[in-house]
Amino acid sequence: GINAEYMGILAGSYSMGGNAGKLLASIDKDGKNTQKEIDKLFAMYDKDHSGSLTGTEYDKFLEDGTKYMLADLKKQGHNYDHATIYAWIKQWIDRNGDGTITKAELHANLKAVLDAGE
Repeated sequence: GINAEYMGILAGSYSMGGNAGKLLASIDKDGKNTQKEIDKLFAMYDKDHSGSLTGTEYDKFLEDGTKYMLADLKKQGHNYDHATIYAWIKQWIDRNGDGTITKAELHANLKAVLDAGE
């Protein structure tokens, strides 16, 4: 059930494609390497090296970002549902709603999304 999924996320057993979860946590903390970390995160999802996240790359990024934010918000005692957070991240990251996330969009909007979870 969903509670087991949350507990797994909170226990750290959920791994987002490689180091994506660690990168998101680091970016969320706003260290001195934030811009480089956003570049690394983007590169992890941009499998075809096209310079933008589309199709399954786009979907996977939004899904992983949703899971990260759900766990982050849950730790703070908030209880949002998956669909709400997914839609919210999609709206904030893909501002023009074209179904593509460019590196510029990620740089411009990712911190705002992560900071909203604080």
